Amino acid sequence: MSRKLKIVVACGSGVATSTLASKTVEEVCKAFKVEASIETCSMRSIVDSSQGADVVLTTNKYDKELGCPIMSVTSFITGINVEKTKQDLGRLLQNIANS
Repeated sequence: MSRKLKIVVACGSGVATSTLASKTVEEVCKAFKVEASIETCSMRSIVDSSQGADVVLTTNKYDKELGCPIMSVTSFITGINVEKTKQDLGRLLQNIANS
């Protein structure tokens, strides 16, 4: 049985690109039948915002540990390799939801 996931999408300011990326994340959740709440935050607040998160998605490079999986979704902003990122994200979310 799958559970509802908490997804955090982070970008530089926590407004523009994270909001844009979160719309694509919503599409991926629907396509892969994953129930989730999606929050956005800035890279500066990523540590606090990721508390209790199941996965953190970033539009910027981030290489520190957060206690949950971290994945770059920069392609959702650049338009390069979008389908591959959607498939990779969908499988990751399904694995987390079913674990």
